[in-house]
Amino acid sequence: MPATPSPRQASVASWFDTEPAHVLCQLELQRLMPLLAEHPVTPWLWVAPTAAWAALPSLPGRGLRLYRDGAGFAGDTRCGLPLPLPSESVNAIVLQHVTARDAEQLIDECARVLMPGGRLWLSTLNPFSPYRRQWRHRGLVVRSPQRLRHTLDRSGLACQDVTYLGPMWHDRAPGHRSLALLRAACLFTAEKRTLALPGPTPLPVRQWHGTVAT
Repeated sequence: MPATPSPRQASVASWFDTEPAHVLCQLELQRLMPLLAEHPVTPWLWVAPTAAWAALPSLPGRGLRLYRDGAGFAGDTRCGLPLPLPSESVNAIVLQHVTARDAEQLIDECARVLMPGGRLWLSTLNPFSPYRRQWRHRGLVVRSPQRLRHTLDRSGLACQDVTYLGPMWHDRAPGHRSLALLRAACLFTAEKRTLALPGPTPLPVRQWHGTVAT
């Protein structure tokens, strides 16, 4: 008799196919698309939590679209980690909803394949939001925004902006700016640091101590 799939494992991905998750997805796209339009994105990499999320965005130029499938990824190709891309081969990455399971390794891989000066946009559910009641019982475990920011920095990705978006409760966003940190999700904008070439070493100036003919 075949083993019964674990409800905990099955529900992790399936939450992103629920109606509340798709509302959050649309909010992310509304924020992401103008940001992507401001910067060169091709070639790009888009990593989504499910096939439905991966099918929504439309980006110009060449790119690779992946979504989580069990312990690996599917989409334009099937793979695991490390990603099947050369180092410094993409100019923009959208990484939607990393989980605690492989956040560090996946961010390290994104930093490897990102070109110097390239941008990464990373979204994650906010574990400090009251909205967590919508997904926590599904078995999702996510990193805190502070820990993800540290992971980005350790990987050589300088975080330039963090935006909190989505509702605070089931369908209501906080009305006060001071409560923005309680929204459902947050979106990081990071850039791969470029190493500046060392400048020329000035030659020592020797002083002339002899007499000068006039």
